[in-house]
Amino acid sequence: MTIKNLNMKPEHKIIIDLLTEFLERPNVEYLRFGQVLFNLGINEFVDQTNPEKENFHLRDIHNDSDYQIIKRIKNNLKEEK
Repeated sequence: MTIKNLNMKPEHKIIIDLLTEFLERPNVEYLRFGQVLFNLGINEFVDQTNPEKENFHLRDIHNDSDYQIIKRIKNNLKEEK
């Protein structure tokens, strides 16, 4: 799959490529897309060490830079291997 968008930031292309890499792995087709976002660290719990403490609320990632998200995805892809 090739995404062609002249307005796309390079960081967004990296994120899409990393998502594609993960989604092409065996047995991932059974995951819901929201699970994929969570498994790759794009979405995170407010309290990651004790998520039930905050009633399993997801933290707002609005202020996360694209580079922070890329770093989390890459770290989680390493852990998945």
